[in-house]
Amino acid sequence: MNTMKAVVKYADSPGATELRDVPVPEITKTDVLVEVAYTGVCGTDPHLHRNTTVFKFVRPFILGHEFAGTIVKAGSDVKGFKEGDRVTSETHAEFCGKCALCRQNNYPLCRERKGFGFHVDGAFTKYVKVPERILHKVPDNVSLKAASVTEPFCVAYKALISNSNIKAGDVVVIIGPGPIGILSAKLAQISGAGDIVVVGTEGDDYRLKLAQELGATLIINSSNEDPLKRILSLGDGYGADLVVDLAGSSSTLKLSMDAVRPAGQITKIGWGRQPVNFSLDPLISKSVTFKGHFSHTWDVWEKCLTLMGKEMIDLEKIVTHELGIDQWEQAFDLLETRNAVKVVLKPI
Repeated sequence: MNTMKAVVKYADSPGATELRDVPVPEITKTDVLVEVAYTGVCGTDPHLHRNTTVFKFVRPFILGHEFAGTIVKAGSDVKGFKEGDRVTSETHAEFCGKCALCRQNNYPLCRERKGFGFHVDGAFTKYVKVPERILHKVPDNVSLKAASVTEPFCVAYKALISNSNIKAGDVVVIIGPGPIGILSAKLAQISGAGDIVVVGTEGDDYRLKLAQELGATLIINSSNEDPLKRILSLGDGYGADLVVDLAGSSSTLKLSMDAVRPAGQITKIGWGRQPVNFSLDPLISKSVTFKGHFSHTWDVWEKCLTLMGKEMIDLEKIVTHELGIDQWEQAFDLLETRNAVKVVLKPI
């Protein structure tokens, strides 16, 4: 079969996305061809569809950057993988591998990086071409459905474990109970945090409940309760040792600065397109460590797959809906209305 169905963003205008017949990709000698089992829908995907991201449209592309499947063809120079292997993949489809950032294991920040599902054709389809260097084997006891959402788990791991400093007994506040926020709560629990607070807002009740099931010790719906007052009532009253902002808005950054303790940490994952319109001086007066966080690296993927294989977390718990790729619009609507935690799509 030379063609396949794919969800294609075809023009630089809002809503210019449709299901199309596209060619099956040709692999090079260092690639494999993966038959997709499941593709996770990221909150960024509806934004790409509606042209509400900071990214600039370059050319038509197949959406989808979270996926797992089975290798059906391997290039002649591929040594570590073979046909029949169950795999998942990083999102970094291309990077130079030679610059200072790549040599320092910061290849997600390489100027030449191109990601699946935007710069390079992604996985809202049946087959995807993947370079061997970003492939990872899925443990035998982990389902391909769970493996398809390894990527948000890796974002959470890189943010909390690699780029933050959690100590046993810490107060950790997570703002935004989306998939990465929920998985951040689990990682805080694994790390030995004492109080793990997840803050949501109106419409987040189910997500907050799931966060509690996966590790949160306290959930707060900010539409019903002042989160700052509750956070400052914990521990010694100075605030959180670590605040993780996944929502990205000005109001959540303000809450982060108010809630963090002196000499504490704020790790910001969520994007915010609007000016903050308030002073950032509390970061100085409280001597706060403030970090922006983006993406993940090879070593993080291996650690996360180890945790999954050791059954320390079951990522299927965050998957609330399974649809075909021809139902991509319904999937986007479920996410935008917060009627889903995580949606996975299957090829048709």
